[in-house]
Amino acid sequence: MTDPASYRPRPTRLGHLVLKVRDIDRSLAFYTEVVGLEVSDWIDHMMVFLRAGQDHHDLALLQLPPGHGATPEGHYPAVEHFSYRLETLAEMEDVAAMLEARGIVIDRGIGKHGPGANSFLVFRDPDGNNVEFYTDMTQIDDAHPYEPSIWDGKDLETFDRWHLERFRVAPPARIQALLDKGNGA
Repeated sequence: MTDPASYRPRPTRLGHLVLKVRDIDRSLAFYTEVVGLEVSDWIDHMMVFLRAGQDHHDLALLQLPPGHGATPEGHYPAVEHFSYRLETLAEMEDVAAMLEARGIVIDRGIGKHGPGANSFLVFRDPDGNNVEFYTDMTQIDDAHPYEPSIWDGKDLETFDRWHLERFRVAPPARIQALLDKGNGA
């Protein structure tokens, strides 16, 4: 590629959404009992991954910190990120180079999550929204059964199975804190 800034990604579909929620148990009950989604995995009791089809997750719920119990009029929990699927890790590398060449803020990545085993690259749009490109998500169907598990949020493997080796930016503060405490290995 001659000019990384001129690269144009070719996402193949909208992937998943991560919502920040005030009460993860209440939201989980809603999305399983009312919407009909299935649980794939948890990270501690802070994040739950849900699916409607074969992707490991198409919705994840992220517990807001304490103090977000009541919603003031006109204010709602927020989206942490939404994602688009890319077909290859090589394309994700090209996207990262393009973002850097254009001066677009990369928030985290390139990495490979524990839950879902998908690679990821998260960056900011002009309004500060987190956009994620991902590849290679675990597929769950009759031929590939899956047993939900609880991942440890203090283990670097939960966040990045590649141990930040492909990261283009400093890790998020919560991950740096794990590394500083020696829990990341």
